[in-house]
This record gives sequence, structure tokens and C-alpha cells, in this order.
Amino acid sequence: MTEMTAAPESRADQRPLDWMKRSTIEGFAALIVGGGSGMGAACARTFAANGGKVMVADLNLENAQRVADEILGTGAQAMAVLLDVSKPADIEAAVKKMVATYGRLDVLINTATWSANCLLEDVDMQDWSKAFQTNVHGPLLLARACLPHLRKSPAAAIVHVASLAGVVGYARKSAYGPTKGALITMSRQMALEWAVYNIRVNVVIPGTIDSPLARKMIRPEVLADRERTIPLGRLGYPSEMADLAVFLASPAASFITGQAINCCGGFSINSFVVPAGMTETLREAMQREAREQAAGE
Repeated sequence: MTEMTAAPESRADQRPLDWMKRSTIEGFAALIVGGGSGMGAACARTFAANGGKVMVADLNLENAQRVADEILGTGAQAMAVLLDVSKPADIEAAVKKMVATYGRLDVLINTATWSANCLLEDVDMQDWSKAFQTNVHGPLLLARACLPHLRKSPAAAIVHVASLAGVVGYARKSAYGPTKGALITMSRQMALEWAVYNIRVNVVIPGTIDSPLARKMIRPEVLADRERTIPLGRLGYPSEMADLAVFLASPAASFITGQAINCCGGFSINSFVVPAGMTETLREAMQREAREQAAGE
């Protein structure tokens, strides 16, 4: 009779339970690409506010320096660098400077993107190539340049920012959707291949962010219509996207990898804005009933 082998004992779970009361990224160093504005700037601020060190990298050095100076003003550690993700020399220089300054590189958060409005039948192939260079090739080169240093980190993580356009496709958005779809798939492959180094790779898919730029570029009636399609009834804040990105980059998310997570107020699941048998959204119906009740009092 074959002798039964005793099952190995389970490992003790000693992860901190109070991670929401104290930082789990204190002392970690993050390269924030696209950190000069919008969601990237919010990621830099949030990471630094929780005890991390940041390099704010952006195509616009003036914007990057402004964000870095703001962070420095809070007493946190930050520096700015010019970085064009389509240029390998920029990437190598940024990574080299970061490691020389901080002595480590634990996290890469990449928010850089390229977008244009154009039908596929009319797309200029040079623009098509630019989109893939920024949204796919650049992120790969970034991750590969960071890899030797991420291998040394006790809790390495990569977070790429994609778009719902990469999941369902957006009409008249040129190569934006195809490149974001490629970024999501590449990130999952990266997660599989680099799990052997204990490097986690995830993707944030943000919803429409309320920002001065959005208010300037999108007509008020279009923004109002977008808000109507969001179950939570409003646009998102850059800080809300940053909260998710920084969480995924932190040891608090130590068993999450290869995931593409929506942060969109429910927009991505709202197939029927006006529910069956109704002529208005649930939120509009609730607001109307509240007004009618108040008028009758």
C-alpha cells in the first residue's frame, strides 16, 4: 500500500490588517509617466502623500516641474524629468536618473497616451503608427527599462492606464481603441511572464474625468448627456482614478495581477440608460418624485 504524504501546512497570513490607517508604500519610489497633468499628476500627488518618492515624467517639462514643486512644497520627495515615451533614449535616461537619485525603483505608473478623432477609413497611417508608438511600444519599452530594478524591489508593480475604447471600441477615434486594446492584452501577458519575478501588472480603465480640459473641449450638452449615462450621476475626479492606480501599485493589492479594472461610475455596465418600461433614468425618476413630493407638502 502506498504511504500517504502529509499535506503541507498552510503559510501564516501575516499581512497588515490596518493598511487603510497607515501607508504600505512609504519609502517606495515610483516613476509616474504622464505625470504633468490630469490623472498622472493625481497619481504623483497621491503616491507622494502616502510616503512614496516620485519622479514626475512628462512630455511637457514645465508641467512636470510644476507638479514636482507642488509635491516638494508638502515636504514629500519628488523630481521632474522630460520624457517622450516614443524615444528610447528618454526612457533610459529617466530610469537611470531615478535610480541614481532614489537608489531604487519599485513602481511604474504609465498614464501617457495619444488620441485623435478620425474614422478608420480616413486614418493617416503615420498617425496610426504614432498612436501605437505612444500607447503600445512606449509602455513596453518603459516596462523593460524598469524591469532590472523592479526585480530587486520587495513589492514591485506596474500600472498602465487604458480606456474602455480598448474593450468595446469607440467610433471615430482613429487608432485609440485598437492601441488601448493592445495595451490591455500586452499588460496581461506581462503579468503572466513577470509573475516569476513577483512583479504585478494591472490596468486601470478610467471613466470620463471632470477636469478643466474636459470642460473646455467637450460641449456642455455632451457632458450633461454623458453624466446621464453614468449610474452614479456624475463625472469622475482625477484623484479617484489615482486612488485605484496607487492601490494597485501598493502591497495592499499583493494578490492582484493581470487585471483590467474599470473606474467609471458604472458607465461600462449601463447598457440600458433608460430601464425597460420607463421614459427616464432611475436617478431622474427619483429626483422627479422628490420634487413632486416637496411641491405637495
